[in-house]
Amino acid sequence: MALHAMTIDPRTGLPRGEKPPASTASVVALVCGVLLCLGPMTGITAIIAGIIGRRAVRDNPTTVGGAGMALAGILLGVLNLIVIPIAIALWLLAS
Repeated sequence: MALHAMTIDPRTGLPRGEKPPASTASVVALVCGVLLCLGPMTGITAIIAGIIGRRAVRDNPTTVGGAGMALAGILLGVLNLIVIPIAIALWLLAS
């Protein structure tokens, strides 16, 4: 019992060295950011969910993780909003 108590971080309740689980908003941001083929709606969703995920990590860093996933979702969402209109414009000009 004493060995188990020594391996648990008292601040987080997780085993020492373990990162807290990613927030749901961070996961949604990353998934929506990766779905570039579905158009700008997923880009907007990725940006909004990424901002919510980053805010959750900032407010509770010991219990909520996924800051990197949220940032990746934001960046992919912005890329989506930049690339899709350019691709549509090139497609229209080519036809």
